Parts: sequence; C-alpha cells; structure tokens
Amino acid sequence: MKPTVSIEPASPPPAMDRRQFLVSFIIATAGTLAGEVTFAAETAGAGATAADWQRVLQAMFPHQGLDPALYGVPAGALVAAAEKDAATRQLLDSGWQSLQQAAGGDWATASDEARTRAVAAIVGTPLFGLLRQTTVFTFYGNPKVWEAFGYEGDAWAFGGYSGRRLNTIDWLPDPPLPAGRK
Repeated sequence: MKPTVSIEPASPPPAMDRRQFLVSFIIATAGTLAGEVTFAAETAGAGATAADWQRVLQAMFPHQGLDPALYGVPAGALVAAAEKDAATRQLLDSGWQSLQQAAGGDWATASDEARTRAVAAIVGTPLFGLLRQTTVFTFYGNPKVWEAFGYEGDAWAFGGYSGRRLNTIDWLPDPPLPAGRK
C-alpha cells in the first residue's frame, strides 16, 4: 500500500482592494511628502528643471492662495520618473519642447494666457496624462495640500462620517409627503 501524500496548495496572498492600494501608495510616498523638498536644480532632460515642471503644474492645476512650493512634490516625482525610465524621459523632453514652443518660446516669461493655451494644446496627449496622473497621486494625495483646502482626510480614522455629524442633510428641503399622508 502506497502512502498518500497530500499537497496543500499555497494560499494566495490576500487581495488588495482599491482603498488599500491607495493607502499603501500614499504611505510609500510619505517620505517624499514629509519634508520640504527643493527640486529646482534637478533636471528632467532637455533643460526642463523640476522648477519648470512646477510652473507647468501650477498652470494646469491653479489654486489661489496655495503655497507654490507644494507643487514641487509632483514636479520632483516627474524628475525622478524621468531618471528611472528612458521612455518617460523622452516623453518629458519632447513635451517640454512642445510646451515651450506653444507658450511662445520661453515658458518662464510667457503670459498666463500663453501658458493656458500651451496646456490646452496638450490635452489628450500622453504627456498630459502623465502630468495629470502624477499630480493626482502626489499633489492631491499630500496631507499638506489637504490642510490648505480644509480637508481633514479620511474619516475612517475618526470613526466614520456619521459619528462626526457629517450625515446631516438639513440643507435639503423636506421631501413631499406621499399622497394620503398628513
């Protein structure tokens, strides 16, 4: 009689839902977001510095009264991505040249209107997608930006929204009563 060998399949790692992924991403980038970071001298190729990308992002995502240094985080992330990936570097290099040209030759001295037209010209391009995606995750995911907007962050850590009186809808009028009820 042969002994039977039972081999148990390894259990797969627990699935990560979207919320867990985003929280993990934010935690992974927290070191970047924690301190004041200056990227002005770093380049992303073709003469574009992180300070240049910072000005581009300010034109794309303008917020009055917001500290311009906060745009340095996504600008630095763009520079870091260009340093690690040749395709990203090529995209940023050619994109910078396009933006410079569309803004009249020099982004730094271009008027706000020229910058807005230049940004409008790249809508729908891979460059625009990269700039938007990078900004969404590194700029709008930054607790310092949240603070400037008056957003306290995820309510889960505070017991959810209903426990914090955020479930009130007293600003809506009372709904009409069903026919026959008074």
